[in-house]
Amino acid sequence: MKTFLSPFARCARVLVALCAGSFLVSVASAQPVESSIDSRYLLIFDTSAAMKPRVPATQYVVERLFFPMMNGQFQPGDSIGVWAFDRKLRKGEFPLQRWLPQNAATVASDITNFVGLQHYSKSTHFDVIMPEVNGLVQDSQRLTVLIFCDGDGEIKGTPFDEAINTVLKQNESGLSKADQTFIVVLRAQLGRYIGYTVNSSAIGVNLPEFPPLPAPPQLVAPVKTNPPPRPSPPPITSATPLVIIGTNVGTTLIPSVPPKAAPTNPPPVEKKATPLPPAGSLSNSTNAIPTNAAPSKIAETQTNAPAPSGETSGLSRSGALAIGAGLLAAAVVLILLALFRTRKTGRGSLITRSMKKD
Repeated sequence: MKTFLSPFARCARVLVALCAGSFLVSVASAQPVESSIDSRYLLIFDTSAAMKPRVPATQYVVERLFFPMMNGQFQPGDSIGVWAFDRKLRKGEFPLQRWLPQNAATVASDITNFVGLQHYSKSTHFDVIMPEVNGLVQDSQRLTVLIFCDGDGEIKGTPFDEAINTVLKQNESGLSKADQTFIVVLRAQLGRYIGYTVNSSAIGVNLPEFPPLPAPPQLVAPVKTNPPPRPSPPPITSATPLVIIGTNVGTTLIPSVPPKAAPTNPPPVEKKATPLPPAGSLSNSTNAIPTNAAPSKIAETQTNAPAPSGETSGLSRSGALAIGAGLLAAAVVLILLALFRTRKTGRGSLITRSMKKD
């Protein structure tokens, strides 16, 4: 089977693309310029040696993807990327495209030309593309990956690996004899895979539906709540001081004490020196006055001499002076009596002594 199409077939396909493009331009004004959803499409082409006889079938399914099967799939503003791989991944050889209905024919023609110009050799290795695809899934709101391949090898890294690889193995021989291409579709939304299909270029591409996106969270205005009123502090009460008087405990205040009046002390009493008898007379006299007789009485009189304070007796100042004068006079009389008795005793002693001398 020839790898490239005949010139007549190419012209027919270009005419179909132009007609479809003119139809899409007529309805482009009714569609928004960009989609509100970040949706990406990634077409990955296997360029192993087994894919060389399948290039016409691959180009045909690409055209069908962009025209008859595009209803409800591509939205204005969706991005379209193209990769190629065999044992190595080749990115950046095809510029990123933005889908617009009026540019559908141009995009389809550029992709089919890219597929026809590839160098087909070596074998298929899915392990060079799946890590990159999984990383892109994490960064996309919506992602559609279409892998055009010969079915050789195993896909790893998706929740559907076992199911996909089973279909590829079961149909690899039949599609290889018919020079048809496998188209594995993977769809992801919000960072996770949501579905897959395994298709052939003879039947066409079936794209699983995206689930509806969750509604954006509504901003709720914060409700102003008045803070609870602070409890008023308890009133400050001054407690009556506790006074302890003797053994009685009570709250009665101590009455204030009036200032003491200045005491009027009587003038000091002048004591007259009592002449002492000679030492010999005192030792020989039989009539010597005991030492504790008169002085003790005087001492008692002197200790009781001061008049009671006006603060305790309640007497006036003049009364206190009168009592003090009376006590002073009594003290003087007692002193005089004591002196008189002392002299009388001393004379008796002298007479007795003179008689002894005679």
